Amino acid sequence: MTAFDTWLFLALNATAHTPSWLLALGRWVSTDLPPLAIVALVPLVLFGPAARRQLLGVCLAMVLAWLTVRGIREAVHVARPFELGVGQQWLAHSASASFPSFHAAVAAAWALGLALFAPRHPRVWLVVAGGMALAIAWSRVFLGLHFVSDLAAGVTLGIASAVTARQCLAWVGRRRAAPALRPMAGSETR
Repeated sequence: MTAFDTWLFLALNATAHTPSWLLALGRWVSTDLPPLAIVALVPLVLFGPAARRQLLGVCLAMVLAWLTVRGIREAVHVARPFELGVGQQWLAHSASASFPSFHAAVAAAWALGLALFAPRHPRVWLVVAGGMALAIAWSRVFLGLHFVSDLAAGVTLGIASAVTARQCLAWVGRRRAAPALRPMAGSETR
């Protein structure tokens, strides 16, 4: 970790003087908001083909983010702040790899995926879902589970995953829309 990363972590990490309501909010955002965000996708199944395409795109973005983070964490183990004795930990967590943040990556993929695949009002989706994703990322530093660099990497991977998902589905759409190339009757194929 760099000195700046440590300084920024300590500036955002909760302390013994942090109000209990703010700690409770941080815990709720970190533990309860992510599953609620996933459940919020379910109604998209009911709103027609465009909404189902949005759901498919968001799910693909989230899976890409999850797989990428998993691969990086298998290759590189970066310690969490509490493993290094930096700051205070306010939520129980194992000493698993910290970099990049799963929560930040999947939340960013979820938020940008909702906006990129939105059939209408993509800016509204981005503002609402993006705010939720940023709150989730904030809670992970606030509770002492991640350095800011872990979150920055996670958000970057989430954004890249959403853009990649959009490109993949656009490519599949073009392939499905293109007429099949067939040999002309009477022509020889080699």
